[in-house]
Amino acid sequence: MLLSRRAALVCLTFLLGVWPFLAGAQDATPTTAGSTPLDLAAMALAPEDVPAGYFDDYGEWLVPAGPFSDLVLGGAAVPPGLVRVYQSFYTDPNGAAAIHTYLYEFASPEEATAGSEVVDAALRPPLPEGTVVGPTHAPGPNLGDAPGVLTVVTYDTWAAGGPRADVVAASFQRDRLVAGVAVEWYTAPPPAGTPAADSATPVALDPAQEQLATTLATTLDERITTVLAGQTPVGVDPALAWLVLPLDQLADVPTPVFGGYKAGIDMLRCGICGEENSLLPFADDVRGGYVRGIVLGGVVDGEPQPPFVTVAVTAFTSPEAALAVLEAIRQTPNDRPIAVPFPRGQKTLVDDPAIPEATAALAFHAIPDEEDPNASADAAGIDLVVENQLVSVDVQGGLSAEDALAAAIDLATQQAACLAAGGPCSSVMVPPAL
Repeated sequence: MLLSRRAALVCLTFLLGVWPFLAGAQDATPTTAGSTPLDLAAMALAPEDVPAGYFDDYGEWLVPAGPFSDLVLGGAAVPPGLVRVYQSFYTDPNGAAAIHTYLYEFASPEEATAGSEVVDAALRPPLPEGTVVGPTHAPGPNLGDAPGVLTVVTYDTWAAGGPRADVVAASFQRDRLVAGVAVEWYTAPPPAGTPAADSATPVALDPAQEQLATTLATTLDERITTVLAGQTPVGVDPALAWLVLPLDQLADVPTPVFGGYKAGIDMLRCGICGEENSLLPFADDVRGGYVRGIVLGGVVDGEPQPPFVTVAVTAFTSPEAALAVLEAIRQTPNDRPIAVPFPRGQKTLVDDPAIPEATAALAFHAIPDEEDPNASADAAGIDLVVENQLVSVDVQGGLSAEDALAAAIDLATQQAACLAAGGPCSSVMVPPAL
């Protein structure tokens, strides 16, 4: 999969620092003693909420407080009571704009009020070093339980060959959440020889950018209110979250987890990549999906080490529709996107696996590094159907093709058994190959 520039940068930042923190608690488990777990992914903006021309760039992630400090805040302490953070991103295919949704969950409303300044520290996109102008603050939209805040900041990385990012963020508090939407507009460096502008001069606030940030923040507040009331917002199938294996249990410390609720169309094609593929004819038959992905390797000499493991469940209108999509994947296996910011690679079908509880299944080996002419297959995956659900399991890199396939078959077998039993999928056994 060709990732958007924003997704690739986010993924790289994550991979370079993530290993010490990988693993552990399922993202739907209780977060603090006596608290009710919040479905942060359901609260985040859905594709239906953002303007036309923005696409899901598959960079969503749920991050516990400890890893968030190291991965996003540069090791700075998180505010007392911060439990975890969910971020999602929609991006313009040209890389000129992005919409960043953030939800900070605290242990109490009082700690949320006291810790709201964490937003400023995390607004910077993953950019080269440069000049920062701001942030400046003004009264924000009248949302939530406390006065809203409008934050304006510019990150100028032209001198390092990067873009200038003008960011306008509308933030608010609702109960024990601090939430908001940042609209990021990017400007490429000027041609060589162009006189440099005064980088200390604040960039004028664009009214259209402010309006978009406040409008989307209003929508976000409505989604949060809906979830807190025990109801379901648009674009969400809560049952799917409980039907995907908790991959974060494959290691033994708190871990960031990529993914969340997905629009059905985004499980069939990579919109941010501008793909038109063989799965698009099934757009009217797909209802929605949920995906989890984690990194299980270390970092050696600054390079992330696989394997990368992903499991996704996509619901269709009927078992027949799910089987038809599986057969389309069989014909063009490289058309199916992987809805996390890991490389898709080049797939080659192998013999169909025997997966108990599956109506049908196919398997493949893959070469994640398509640009290396000497690369050999070190990844594998399974696509299978259980009733009206398509399951996709990918184990990418770091293993032999045979071990990757063995791990994928093991996880696919566990996932199919859980779906056939009606869930919830509350535990996962570590495949011997992993």
